[in-house]
Order: sequence, then structure tokens, then C-alpha cells
Amino acid sequence: MKKLVIAAILILSSSFLAASPSFGYSLAPVGAVTPSGSYGGLSISAIFAPYDEAHAGDIAVTVDLSPVKPFFEGVSMTFSSPVFRLLRHPFSWAFTNSVIWAPVFTTGVQYRLGDEWNMLVGFAPLAFQDTHFVYEFLSPFAIYSIGADEWGWGCYILRFSYFF
Repeated sequence: MKKLVIAAILILSSSFLAASPSFGYSLAPVGAVTPSGSYGGLSISAIFAPYDEAHAGDIAVTVDLSPVKPFFEGVSMTFSSPVFRLLRHPFSWAFTNSVIWAPVFTTGVQYRLGDEWNMLVGFAPLAFQDTHFVYEFLSPFAIYSIGADEWGWGCYILRFSYFF
């Protein structure tokens, strides 16, 4: 029994290495309303994708920048995964090549200026995957301020992600 447990642990831990991880970045205009105020600007992310083709379990570190002072709005760390993946879908008319429709569920934490810690929960119903790209259109998210015990909301207008 002990050998079976050790073998199972080795197989599960090595599956991550065989998963073909990749890295990428994303850019997106973003707007949000939090208990400390509203902001709009540009969201820049560095993404680690442990499963390159499926994009299940992507981890992103995001910096939100504003065009007005203060330029740095906050930083967040999120975990995202598609809910399902479809190659034949009702949105195929919008793309010249075959893309996968893969709505994405996201959760994470955010630190904003003013010592505000938030929890994020989002859903991107219009997310599409290509070979090296992920496109998300009109992706809303909810923001829960831990200190203020209040909810806010936000939306990514168009998020463009590229993976190496």
C-alpha cells in the first residue's frame, strides 16, 4: 500500500511537468467601482499557464494603471479556468479561423492604493482561444472589499492575451 501511495504522489506531481507550461501577457482596458472610489485605465498582466492548450489553472499577476494621478491603481493575483470548451459554437461566424469558445471563471485577490484588500470573482462568457491567443469580450467581475465589507463591480472591455 505504501508503494502505491508513493507511486500516486510521483505521478500526480510529475503530471505538472508534462503539461507543457507556457507564459504570456495580456492587455485590457478596465473600469471598476470599489468602496474607495471608481477608476478606469489599463490592466497589464503576466500569465503563467500550466496547461498550455487548455488554459486550465492560469495564474495571472495584474497591475492596473490609470491615465491620471495616481498612475498606479493596484495589483492583483488571479486564478482562472474555462468552464467548458467548444470548437463548434454559435460565434464561429465572427472569426476567420477556427477558435474555441471557452467561457472563463476567475477568482483572486487585489490590493489597491489606500490599503484596501479586495476579493475578485469574475466570469468571461465571451472568451475565445486560438493557438497562442485568448480573446475576452465584455468580462464583468465582482469586487468584495474585505475592510469595508461592501461590494463593487468592474468590467474588462476587451482583454487580449498572447502566450509564448
